[in-house]
Amino acid sequence: GGWGNLGGGVTQLLMPLVFTGIKQQVVPFIAWRWAFFVPGISMVLIGLGVLFACQDLPDGQYSELRKAGLMQKASGLMSAYAGMKNYRTWILVITYGFCFGVELTMNNIVTPYFYDQFGLPLNLAGLLGSMFGMMNLFARALGGWASDLSAKRFGMRGRLCA
Repeated sequence: GGWGNLGGGVTQLLMPLVFTGIKQQVVPFIAWRWAFFVPGISMVLIGLGVLFACQDLPDGQYSELRKAGLMQKASGLMSAYAGMKNYRTWILVITYGFCFGVELTMNNIVTPYFYDQFGLPLNLAGLLGSMFGMMNLFARALGGWASDLSAKRFGMRGRLCA
């Protein structure tokens, strides 16, 4: 847990370094724009790697399983509709939206805040700002562990309080 949310911290750490590297070759006005191509191109390459080198399921590829009769074709719209009409889905969406929304806001403002308010160099502000996102690597697991311990002793009430 926490690996996905760690991305905000990694971004805060790496993007100022990417910008600084590009800025040494071109003017800053252009460098910050070029810096955004680095994650974009990386994601396209990773996506192509996943598309062509990975297996759909532990049992095999969707197309092979359908041909063998081991899997029926499911309607994506019907699956989405089943999820959307469940009220629990919307409770989760709202709750996670608030939590993750705060995290995204912090990730977006913490580095510029350190840069503007304290006059730190961009790379140092990015390093300090990345700590907020990097803490997800251990904090999410620590929260799960505390929840499990609390649930073992106090049941569901303990899990909710953790």
